[in-house]
Amino acid sequence: MPATGEAERAPNIGGAVWEAAGARAKSEGLPLIWVMSRALTEYAAGTLPLPRITTSTRAGNRRGRSVFATNDVWAGADERRTKAAVRSMSALCEILLDAYARGDIHPYARMVTTAQREALTAPRPPVGTGPAGTTPVPVAA
Repeated sequence: MPATGEAERAPNIGGAVWEAAGARAKSEGLPLIWVMSRALTEYAAGTLPLPRITTSTRAGNRRGRSVFATNDVWAGADERRTKAAVRSMSALCEILLDAYARGDIHPYARMVTTAQREALTAPRPPVGTGPAGTTPVPVAA
């Protein structure tokens, strides 16, 4: 299901790459279309460099696969792709998914669990109130 403002795109991605990325996404409990959307968004924003320009030689038959992105993300990724001399948006999407399948990129790096979020936002004890002989170190949020 696309997020608000996202449109369906159909880049041609090799079957072996799609399946390998899908297996990793499934093992992490993530929808593959979300992984692709996140990777495109990070790439368009300039926070995700391309790990390498080519995908594996065993990419398999390529066909249109559903991915979702806003017009701004798609245009931003397309602009960066052109500067990086990647031949097409299909090739870019395949490169990103291949890197994800190999473990070279991690779209969840900025995400935290609910418990982690609560721990990060919970009130901290005042400095000097820890067990005898210790002083908690304030952590920047």
